Amino acid sequence: MKLLFEVRPVEHLEASVDYYRGLGLETLGWPDDETALLGVQAGRPTIVLVRDPAEAALGAGGVYEVGDVDEFYQSHGELDWLIAPVSTALGRYAVFADRTGLCIRVLDPDPHLGTAAGTTFRQYAVAS
Repeated sequence: MKLLFEVRPVEHLEASVDYYRGLGLETLGWPDDETALLGVQAGRPTIVLVRDPAEAALGAGGVYEVGDVDEFYQSHGELDWLIAPVSTALGRYAVFADRTGLCIRVLDPDPHLGTAAGTTFRQYAVAS
């Protein structure tokens, strides 16, 4: 598992993006109307802001690359899966809880997920 970025659920996406811009982060892309990728200019995303009630219920936390999410899900059936693999604007995604109940998000990033800088998300993940 490799840490990709932190996801932060927010109610007011545009206001939250403005807040993080004020702290020096740049908006690197908008995969959809409910998701914003933020990081340093010409860098990889470090924070992903999402406006989604389900994500808000899970809370903030890291998102990890595991390769093929569906394969990871199939080979780790003993985990406490909260969200089975689904396709999202970021790629194939699933969530399980660790032994303490904390959410662990796993992602197989969409290789065609573009950003404002014209770099694909897969390139960000490999570069880190």
